[in-house]
Amino acid sequence: MDYKGEFYDNYVSGHTSSLYGEISLGGIKSQFPAWESYFGKLLPENKDAKILDIGCGYGGFVCWLREKGFKNAEGVDISREQIELGRKLGIEGLKEVDLHEILGKGKGSYDALVARDILEHFSKNEVVDVLKLAQGALSNGGVCLIQTANAENLLWGRLRHGDFTHDIAFTEQSIRQVLGTAGFKDVRVFPQRPVVHGVASFIRLALWFLVELALHAYLLVETGSARGIFTQNIIVSAKKGL
Repeated sequence: MDYKGEFYDNYVSGHTSSLYGEISLGGIKSQFPAWESYFGKLLPENKDAKILDIGCGYGGFVCWLREKGFKNAEGVDISREQIELGRKLGIEGLKEVDLHEILGKGKGSYDALVARDILEHFSKNEVVDVLKLAQGALSNGGVCLIQTANAENLLWGRLRHGDFTHDIAFTEQSIRQVLGTAGFKDVRVFPQRPVVHGVASFIRLALWFLVELALHAYLLVETGSARGIFTQNIIVSAKKGL
């Protein structure tokens, strides 16, 4: 067995449980406001849209999509342990299947694809293959929504190497480059800043803007340009051209 397969078989007991503790439906729902802030404006307007979350884990994002009214939202993951956990929590629409298989069979089938915390698990060759499959599986005008590790973050190595199955990280430029090569258009890249939901998070956001200002200033001095995204993750929206 490939070493990653062995890790994915025990992904809850061997990894996520040590990061997040016991997963509960209440804990998942507490993330809904953040997901709304990051992804709400990027989703299809049509609630009948067919949405597939590839590498869905235990299905928290699928749960959010369905609560928003996207009844055709589904999720797939290769990790049986995660899919079983999601089903025990009562989350519907989850399947244990390799994303290559379902994307390869779904030519033009999906209005939106979600790839949160998944691309960093692949090698460079695999990333290109997965994105080309994703582009082919989308309907014309369909959107691919991505959340992935940002190599321009000051502590990017913490996330990149925090999971033994991670292979890669991206910057705004490199994610644009690979998505363009895979045939995507209208690529937009966003920072994933703290979301305000109370006093503590407001203070975090205010302090983050100070950190961000300092990093822009450093980059300006070093390179002559202040352009950059410095959050731990980046959010990406890319469309299949008509």
